[in-house]
Amino acid sequence: MSEPNGAREPGNDRLDRIERALNLMLDGHIQFREEHKLLLSAQVLMQGGLEELRKNMDSLGRHVETMSDRVDALTADVKELTSNVEVMRQNFDQRLKRIEQS
Repeated sequence: MSEPNGAREPGNDRLDRIERALNLMLDGHIQFREEHKLLLSAQVLMQGGLEELRKNMDSLGRHVETMSDRVDALTADVKELTSNVEVMRQNFDQRLKRIEQS
Protein backbone atom coordinates (compact mmCIF):
# COMPACT_ATOMS: atom_id res chain seq x y z
CA MET A 1 0.00 0.00 0.00
CA SER A 2 1.25 3.34 -0.84
CA GLU A 3 1.03 6.08 1.70
CA PRO A 4 -0.58 9.28 0.77
CA ASN A 5 1.59 12.34 0.55
CA GLY A 6 2.19 13.85 3.94
CA ALA A 7 1.38 10.67 5.88
CA ARG A 8 4.95 10.37 7.12
CA GLU A 9 6.58 12.87 9.34
CA PRO A 10 9.17 14.88 7.48
CA GLY A 11 12.75 13.92 8.41
CA ASN A 12 12.00 10.41 9.78
CA ASP A 13 13.96 8.73 6.98
CA ARG A 14 16.85 11.05 7.57
CA LEU A 15 16.81 10.37 11.34
CA ASP A 16 16.71 6.62 10.67
CA ARG A 17 19.75 6.89 8.42
CA ILE A 18 21.61 8.96 11.00
CA GLU A 19 20.71 6.44 13.73
CA ARG A 20 21.96 3.53 11.59
CA ALA A 21 25.18 5.41 10.83
CA LEU A 22 25.72 6.13 14.53
CA ASN A 23 25.10 2.49 15.40
CA LEU A 24 27.62 1.40 12.77
CA MET A 25 30.16 3.87 14.12
CA LEU A 26 29.53 2.70 17.68
CA ASP A 27 29.83 -0.97 16.69
CA GLY A 28 33.06 -0.19 14.82
CA HIS A 29 34.44 1.68 17.83
CA ILE A 30 33.56 -1.18 20.19
CA GLN A 31 35.24 -3.68 17.85
CA PHE A 32 38.30 -1.39 17.62
CA ARG A 33 38.55 -1.19 21.43
CA GLU A 34 38.37 -4.98 21.76
CA GLU A 35 41.05 -5.46 19.11
CA HIS A 36 43.17 -2.78 20.78
CA LYS A 37 42.92 -4.64 24.11
CA LEU A 38 44.05 -7.83 22.38
CA LEU A 39 46.95 -5.99 20.77
CA LEU A 40 48.06 -4.51 24.10
CA SER A 41 47.84 -7.93 25.75
CA ALA A 42 49.93 -9.43 22.98
CA GLN A 43 52.51 -6.65 23.35
CA VAL A 44 52.78 -7.28 27.10
CA LEU A 45 53.24 -11.02 26.51
CA MET A 46 55.78 -10.39 23.78
CA GLN A 47 57.74 -7.98 26.00
CA GLY A 48 57.81 -10.56 28.79
CA GLY A 49 59.00 -13.19 26.35
CA LEU A 50 61.72 -10.89 25.03
CA GLU A 51 62.95 -10.15 28.56
CA GLU A 52 63.08 -13.88 29.32
CA LEU A 53 64.92 -14.48 26.04
CA ARG A 54 67.43 -11.75 26.92
CA LYS A 55 68.11 -13.35 30.31
CA ASN A 56 68.56 -16.75 28.68
CA MET A 57 70.91 -15.30 26.05
CA ASP A 58 73.00 -13.61 28.77
CA SER A 59 73.22 -16.89 30.63
CA LEU A 60 74.12 -18.74 27.45
CA GLY A 61 76.81 -16.16 26.70
CA ARG A 62 78.37 -16.72 30.13
CA HIS A 63 78.31 -20.49 29.61
CA VAL A 64 79.89 -20.17 26.17
CA GLU A 65 82.61 -17.95 27.61
CA THR A 66 83.30 -20.48 30.37
CA MET A 67 83.41 -23.31 27.86
CA SER A 68 85.71 -21.30 25.61
CA ASP A 69 88.12 -20.84 28.53
CA ARG A 70 88.00 -24.58 29.21
CA VAL A 71 88.61 -25.41 25.55
CA ASP A 72 91.60 -23.04 25.52
CA ALA A 73 93.02 -24.75 28.62
CA LEU A 74 92.47 -28.22 27.12
CA THR A 75 94.06 -27.13 23.85
CA ALA A 76 97.13 -25.95 25.73
CA ASP A 77 97.25 -29.28 27.58
CA VAL A 78 96.98 -31.22 24.32
CA LYS A 79 99.75 -29.16 22.73
CA GLU A 80 101.96 -29.83 25.72
CA LEU A 81 101.19 -33.56 25.59
CA THR A 82 101.83 -33.80 21.87
CA SER A 83 105.13 -31.93 22.20
CA ASN A 84 106.12 -34.36 24.98
CA VAL A 85 105.13 -37.29 22.77
CA GLU A 86 107.32 -35.96 19.98
CA VAL A 87 110.29 -35.57 22.34
CA MET A 88 109.67 -39.08 23.64
CA ARG A 89 109.53 -40.44 20.08
CA GLN A 90 112.82 -38.77 19.17
CA ASN A 91 114.42 -40.07 22.36
CA PHE A 92 113.13 -43.57 21.62
CA ASP A 93 114.44 -43.42 18.04
CA GLN A 94 117.89 -42.36 19.27
CA ARG A 95 118.01 -45.20 21.82
CA LEU A 96 116.86 -47.69 19.23
CA LYS A 97 119.62 -46.58 16.84
CA ARG A 98 122.20 -46.97 19.62
CA ILE A 99 120.94 -50.44 20.38
CA GLU A 100 120.99 -51.39 16.71
CA GLN A 101 124.53 -50.07 16.32
CA SER A 102 125.79 -52.04 19.29
